[in-house]
Amino acid sequence: MIHRRLIRWAGGTLLGAHCLLPAALPAGSAPPAVQPVGFGVALDGAATGERLAELEQELALGLDLVVIFIQFPQDPGYDNFPAEQLEAIREAGARPVLTWEPMYIRDGEEHVIPAEALTDGGYDAYLRRFARGIREFPEPVIVRFAHEMNLERYHWGSASAEGFGPSTPARYRAMFRHVVEVFRDEGAADNARFAFNPNAESVPSPEHDPDADWNRPEAYYPGDDYVDLLGMDGYNWGTTRTREEHGWDSRFLPFETIFEPLYQTLLELAPGKPIYVFETASVTDGGDKAAWIETAAATAVAWELAGLVWFHNDKEEDWRLDAGVPSEALDPLRRMRSEPAALLEGQSHGD
Repeated sequence: MIHRRLIRWAGGTLLGAHCLLPAALPAGSAPPAVQPVGFGVALDGAATGERLAELEQELALGLDLVVIFIQFPQDPGYDNFPAEQLEAIREAGARPVLTWEPMYIRDGEEHVIPAEALTDGGYDAYLRRFARGIREFPEPVIVRFAHEMNLERYHWGSASAEGFGPSTPARYRAMFRHVVEVFRDEGAADNARFAFNPNAESVPSPEHDPDADWNRPEAYYPGDDYVDLLGMDGYNWGTTRTREEHGWDSRFLPFETIFEPLYQTLLELAPGKPIYVFETASVTDGGDKAAWIETAAATAVAWELAGLVWFHNDKEEDWRLDAGVPSEALDPLRRMRSEPAALLEGQSHGD
């Protein structure tokens, strides 16, 4: 299956240059092969065999990756390991990507678990049960622990958004390392592939707020010994957001504009580690969604991403991949998986 060779773990070599214009080759040498990029979907809700089969048929697009979301329980004695979902994803021929959120829902509200509750061992029994579940799973699982840590919306490790500040990155690094160490102690390190996954834009932003210089993705990085692969999340909101209603004005942005700053940061932060986009999507408002998809697929190939995952849900907006575009608009994603070199033909090599 395609995904068995697309998923490149830590230590794997990323071939070629990370740009649209490759480096000059010695005379007479063959150009490096253009690598395919895995495609996947992120689901808001449970992954079942029936749902995944329907998606593949609906989109006419194979799935190499499936992202699911699991929260911590309020009670560390509770077991919510998603064995059935992981197995459904495996049986569909895809790689499970488990987004593991250290918070729980009570009375309809999110409650973030304080970092000390993890680092002091209060959740160790839960972490160990979870680690054993992944250890016994037949194939590796990508674990996105506490993703998008550079967003105040999550404020991982702080019980409230008011605690999100200069001390947050250190708390985050300690949490991440503790979780990885528990997994290692349980013999699950070979099967759990931990992803460091910031959001494309930090909020608050160091670029716009001088008091937010601490909130840079690199400040949260737990270290090469604790991270197997890298991830990025980012969305094209088009013109759906206004300052009057939402507090900010959005505009239709190309895939490269959204992701390039973080992509360059990750290349410098951890050279050689595979990079994925684990969440992205585009609306139709304000621009050409079909062209956006084509450019996203071509850029993913040019940047040699290991995978590109679409948030296929009707949530804040209708993010579904096929919403508002014809089936042929998905052809670039099909070529991204099967004939990636075709996507680079005719691409601009300008600055």
